[in-house]
Amino acid sequence: MSYNCAYESQKREKLEPSFEDNFGFEPPESIKEIKVKNRGYFDFEVHYMSFTYDSNVLEKIIEHDKPLNITENNNVKFRIIIEELEKDASSPSWFDLPNKNVDRIYYKNDFLDHTFSEYYLWTNKETEMTYLYVHFFD
Repeated sequence: MSYNCAYESQKREKLEPSFEDNFGFEPPESIKEIKVKNRGYFDFEVHYMSFTYDSNVLEKIIEHDKPLNITENNNVKFRIIIEELEKDASSPSWFDLPNKNVDRIYYKNDFLDHTFSEYYLWTNKETEMTYLYVHFFD
């Protein structure tokens, strides 16, 4: 028997609990838009999220999720992360990968109680949206 599921919604009121589960606090009114897609298959899960950028909210998330590493746009690690994200053929259409409008990516690896886990967080300056990608497997 195989386990395969995916859930996606773009209704903010239904996604507030997902935001709180990820970041430890309810999204303030400044977060006008939230999008989430979660999918899993056997022993791996991927969580995609985007939400309206707010500098205070981003600071609060960084504080909640620390320790986080940072890579800047002109860094080799930045390009490696993009290449990893590009390998995911199942990301939702609204999930914009980091590009020239992204100055930095916050990241960490092996932070969950799983064999492997990775976390990437970035903001697109042009669209004023922040993105979260979390992937783990056993």
